[in-house]
Amino acid sequence: MVDGVKVEDNTYQWSVQDSREDEQVSIWAVRRKLLEAYFVLFSLLFTALTGVALWLESTPVSNSRQLTEVLTAAMGFASARVLWLASFSIISVEVGNVIAEYLIVDRYKRGKKVGIEEGKKAGIKEGKAGERSRWQTWYERMQAAQREGRAFDEPPPGDGEQENGLPD
Repeated sequence: MVDGVKVEDNTYQWSVQDSREDEQVSIWAVRRKLLEAYFVLFSLLFTALTGVALWLESTPVSNSRQLTEVLTAAMGFASARVLWLASFSIISVEVGNVIAEYLIVDRYKRGKKVGIEEGKKAGIKEGKAGERSRWQTWYERMQAAQREGRAFDEPPPGDGEQENGLPD
């Protein structure tokens, strides 16, 4: 409360929400916002490694018992390498995220710079057109006063104004 008025600060809520997305959710230091990407990559790598192990076994299977034994051996082969898969998945996801964030921020900054430059050019063009218009209308009033033979004591545009066109 400030002077009896309740003031809400939404910046705190945003920072809490953002920090929850960025907090680490396991001993592997996987950030919450990247957790799905990590699990998808890990699952794909584990499945691919199991497939490679099955291909390496490539023994003819005549019944379901042999199939179970071959699958168990292939999954054992992949499971023995689960720490390497997990580490590779985390590193890949984090590096990919860092690169993506860098590219997004870089593109944003370049776009902002281009937008500012375009805005300045448009503002200058608009300002020049406005200034020409003010001079043209002043000149037309002066010509009309001379034709009618009356005194014209209106100062020209820009007299008594600042550089930005506003009165002193």
